[in-house]
Amino acid sequence: MSLQLILGSSGTGKSHRLYEEIINDSIHNPETNYLVVVPEQFTMQTQRDLVAAHPNHGIMNIDILSFMRLAYRVFDELGGHDKVVLEDTGKSMILRKVVENKSEELNIFQSNVRKQGFIGELKSMLSEIYQYSISPDQLEKTIEQVAKRPMLQNKLQDILTVYQGFREYIEEKYITTEEILDVLYEKVENSQFVRDSVICLDGFTGFTPSQTKLLTKLIRLCKKVYITVTIDEREQTVADAEYQLFHLSKRTIASLQEIAISEQVPIDKAIWLEGIGANKVPYRFLESPGLAALEKNLFRYPRVSYKEEVKDISIHVAKTPAEEVAFTIVQIKKLIREGGYRYKDIAVVSGDIGTYGRIIENDYEQEGIPFFIDNKKGIIGNPAAQLIRSVLDVIQRDFSYETMFRYLRCELVDISKEEVDNLENYALAMGIRGFNLWNKDWDRSYKSRSKIDFIRLNEARKKAIAGLEQLRTVIKNKESNVREISTAICSFLLDKQVAAKLMDYTARFEAIGKLSLAKEYKQVYRMILDLFDKMVELLGDEIVPLDEYSKLLDTGFEEIKVGIIPPSIDQIVVGDIERTRLKDIKALFFLGVNDGLIPKSSDSGGLISDMEREVLLQHEVELAPTKRQKTFTEQFYLYLNLTKPRKHLYVTYSKVGMDGKAKKASYLIGKLKQIFPKLQVQDCDNQKDDLAYILATRQGIQYVTEQIREFCDTNQALPDGERDGNGGVLNIVTDTFKELYSWYYSDEKRRKVLDTIIEGAFYEAEENSLPKAVARALYGNELSGSVTRLEKYAACAFAHFVSYGLGLLERQEYRLAVPDIGNIFHKAIDLFSKKVKNSQYEWYSIPDEVREQFTKEAVEEAAVDYGNQVILSSKRNSYMLERVMRITKRTIWALCTQVRKGRFEPEAFELQFSFLDNLDTVNVELAQDARMQLQGRIDRVDIYEEPEKNRFLVKVIDYKSGHSSLDMGQIFYGLQLQLVVYLSASMELQQKKNPDHKIEPAGVFYYNIDDPIVDKTSDVETAILKELRMNGLVNDDMHVSKYLDTSFMDAEGNINGSVKSDVVPIETNKEGYPTKRSSTASSRQFKEMTEYVNHKIVEIGREILDGQAEVNPYKLGDRTACDYCAFQGICGFDVKLPGNRYHQLKKLEKEDVFAKMECVFTKEVE
Repeated sequence: MSLQLILGSSGTGKSHRLYEEIINDSIHNPETNYLVVVPEQFTMQTQRDLVAAHPNHGIMNIDILSFMRLAYRVFDELGGHDKVVLEDTGKSMILRKVVENKSEELNIFQSNVRKQGFIGELKSMLSEIYQYSISPDQLEKTIEQVAKRPMLQNKLQDILTVYQGFREYIEEKYITTEEILDVLYEKVENSQFVRDSVICLDGFTGFTPSQTKLLTKLIRLCKKVYITVTIDEREQTVADAEYQLFHLSKRTIASLQEIAISEQVPIDKAIWLEGIGANKVPYRFLESPGLAALEKNLFRYPRVSYKEEVKDISIHVAKTPAEEVAFTIVQIKKLIREGGYRYKDIAVVSGDIGTYGRIIENDYEQEGIPFFIDNKKGIIGNPAAQLIRSVLDVIQRDFSYETMFRYLRCELVDISKEEVDNLENYALAMGIRGFNLWNKDWDRSYKSRSKIDFIRLNEARKKAIAGLEQLRTVIKNKESNVREISTAICSFLLDKQVAAKLMDYTARFEAIGKLSLAKEYKQVYRMILDLFDKMVELLGDEIVPLDEYSKLLDTGFEEIKVGIIPPSIDQIVVGDIERTRLKDIKALFFLGVNDGLIPKSSDSGGLISDMEREVLLQHEVELAPTKRQKTFTEQFYLYLNLTKPRKHLYVTYSKVGMDGKAKKASYLIGKLKQIFPKLQVQDCDNQKDDLAYILATRQGIQYVTEQIREFCDTNQALPDGERDGNGGVLNIVTDTFKELYSWYYSDEKRRKVLDTIIEGAFYEAEENSLPKAVARALYGNELSGSVTRLEKYAACAFAHFVSYGLGLLERQEYRLAVPDIGNIFHKAIDLFSKKVKNSQYEWYSIPDEVREQFTKEAVEEAAVDYGNQVILSSKRNSYMLERVMRITKRTIWALCTQVRKGRFEPEAFELQFSFLDNLDTVNVELAQDARMQLQGRIDRVDIYEEPEKNRFLVKVIDYKSGHSSLDMGQIFYGLQLQLVVYLSASMELQQKKNPDHKIEPAGVFYYNIDDPIVDKTSDVETAILKELRMNGLVNDDMHVSKYLDTSFMDAEGNINGSVKSDVVPIETNKEGYPTKRSSTASSRQFKEMTEYVNHKIVEIGREILDGQAEVNPYKLGDRTACDYCAFQGICGFDVKLPGNRYHQLKKLEKEDVFAKMECVFTKEVE
């Protein structure tokens, strides 16, 4: 029995010396067992090293184990360990159950029970308690001792409550992973496998309390115990301040020596490995003086600066983490190509393996660099886990739209993408929600360009819900326990043939060389079944609500990690600075050396704060290290990692993080520059014009593209036809560009790619029109439609073509949108008008209470006509209906008041007109063989008969649920033709009815349906009427306008001066004439406007039939045709691209418009 320490700084060959010792001993003592115990992730590498070093290349009596593997070897030998090992997944499940049961007994933690992450923190706390062998009695004693700290006392009391509940739950049946070494401690004395063996511990930076406790027996039972410890020969082995670099090592040595003394085991003289030569350079750094200096001085005080130029260490700064990874790709390929390295000679580490690992996984794979990421991968993102989570969501949320289509888009569901798209279109349009609607045939139609194939649609629907009904029946049963639900889910997975599908994916990944993914998909199904087994074993008879079951399952998915064995020997190891153990590497890339990663940002600290941990330490309760202690420990890990390479160390950091925020360099960069004053930070940007960088990262095409784009941005062009013999273009930016361009152009396949890029870079949008024959075939010789169609064309010819030529429609959605609300308003006002017409009342005489009742009935009937199902399908829609009721009441009151204030009487509501009415306005001749037939519906037409002048005055009103205003410029440009066409049509209809009378326009108006907020201190009704005043264009003849608002005339019919109407947009000056602020036009101007609009209709119609369909959206001020266009994803319009320009329209005042209209007819167009 003896303890042998092998000591030395990093790179002195401690492991090498240890392996030499045991290989020689094992050859001379073949009957002795040699047990090499290393960290779990280091077992395979150690086995390779020992086999390679052994002269027979075989290790018959040498076993490579971790502490856990040692335990299971002993249990296999002795038996008696019959308890189920409770790993993290099971522990989390039991903890959640215990916390739920004991929530009433908790003080501090009660409010946190359901918070995300709380169970994880509680599990970590429990692991610490087991790992540091803290008993319930010790906790109770400590609770009494910290009485002066009530917060800490209450926390400890809650922890004790959960701890005791957990122990009671697992008693006699389960054992935690942390307790396995305690069981080994009890049994190891009886093990012949261990007794009189030689144990060698290598690669540890320290030991947990459970491991230390076990060592007290191993050191006595074994023939000899070898332990390697990293420590500088210049250091004393006595433990000193914790901020010292080797504090952890010194504490380990002291602990081991105490054990040996207490167990009366001799301590052999320590083997110190001091390095070679007068300077005692570690063997690893004989050819790398810079790395040798780094090992001697990093985190050492006082330090000695290295005055020479350093060639084996370099620091690089990149813009982003992605550029850091790109830098490694260039250097790795250079090392392989020029340095004779193999991939296994290179390693990459980072303080943020999550972020950098994802980038590396994508980029290295694209570049064909073999790599292995030493990081266990979770399965929660795997399709199998997503399938289970999504199907539970479907049932929990009763087949809602979101959950159903999340489920249907899982890779493992037997349904095609086309079928899912068709189902989604129908479900959106028809508001399919809930199991009952999914479980019956779909047969209702909706507005669609093509006829719905209900046979195929229902076949797809049946596929979609296959297996869900049976699963739903079990899960919805309130008496179903965990066993029954888990069994039902497993049956569902079996029915869906998930195992076979995952194996198909495995084969595919293997075929394309994605071995890590192949191994994940190969393992995941078994892991999921094991999870269900654990749930049944631990909680089988428990009845839990579905949401609780889902949380338990998610907890399990989060805990399951897939450990991947390195698929080959010759590959780059990618890892983090703590877990990864590197061996015999020549070059190391250390990425992400930024503040916040090195050192790591402080996390929440767990349930017990650092300050509270210090207090507990004073009461002899040791837990996991505090953040301060972790920072010192991290320095030791940095030292171990930075001194791993034999030839070169590359250190990189970025200026900007993945979130786009600026980042600082780590303090480590400053430390390196202090040791190496001549070491300069190199910018990775400087290599971007380097051909080695471009070719190594396969970014040649991107480089060429960027250079050409730069020309375009600076309005330069490629020289006209000036190509050299190889096809290269002359005088282009850089020599690198010329070389690359020539290289791409020299090969036919590459040239096609290059031609496509150039074509795209110098693309300029052209006017595209349809051939006339195609346009006639598409539209026919008779154009038909509403005025809105013409306005659409005026806004953008392409949008018109897509809508009316191709017949594309927006995706229908089952919801109450703004247009729907407008339709309900219109319908309600129409129904109200009919009720008035069929009653004994008129608009101007209807009593308030009758008006209110008619309005209420009208809104309710409009809602029924529109479809109660959609209106009542959500609380939001129900609220919208209440709002519609309130606003409609306000609108009807205002409209009645406006009628009462004038002499006009409403004559027609929702007045329809079409070519059947034989009106010149709607039957427009475009050419000898082509016509346009318009149709429309006028919201309201009011008439006033003036017998003494033998004339009828016509007023047209259009209700708008938004905020519309008449704009004369938009009328001129064809963007706002509707009101004028409506006026023209209604005047024609009136003339037909009264051929012996003159028909004159009184005005055209928009009434904006609204519920304005006004100051209560004013006359509220008057203020509201002013806010709801119609806007539009009024006849400037006050002997016409006075009938719109009788406040303009006195009892004798004379015009009043200084009156502002709250009905129409007109006010008079002292003399009784309209002011400049009034929106008026003369009867002649009304006629000119009508004739101009007719002219515009012909012009638009002819252009449509001529095939005009170019992308030419208008821009008027800040408003464009693209603002609310549904076809933006089709046209490709982008003002940044040449040839894509808005059709710029100038804002016109009323007088300018009438002047321009007059010019049109006098052939004096400007």
